[in-house]
Amino acid sequence: GRELAPERGITIALTDGAPVPMQADPGEIELILNNLVSNAVKYNRDGGRVDVAVTARDGAVELSVSDTGIGMTPDEQSRLFGEFVRIKNDKTRRIEGSGLGLSIVKKLADQYAGTVDVASTPDVGTTFTVTFPRG
Repeated sequence: GRELAPERGITIALTDGAPVPMQADPGEIELILNNLVSNAVKYNRDGGRVDVAVTARDGAVELSVSDTGIGMTPDEQSRLFGEFVRIKNDKTRRIEGSGLGLSIVKKLADQYAGTVDVASTPDVGTTFTVTFPRG
């Protein structure tokens, strides 16, 4: 995903903030981030933007990835986390992928007793937020 960003003019920005300590496997957190960021690039528009933020909030750590992409309907959002689910419509038919990324994100979040939420508006963009309880 990230390698596609420059050629499509997509900016990826990490929101500045204080470091947020948490106990987790760095490889697993990287896998979550990679999946979310590559989706955010893949389903974005040319010249779009991806914002990544890590925030400490109420005894939890929130990791959010927002894009300015094609967005999804509530029905599409409700089907997102199944294995091999790919949202198929006119806007996504040329986009490649296994449909496994979000099910991996969900499984990893579950391992940490975390949650994955999605907020999306068609043609405006999508934000995925993974919340990990601390400790």
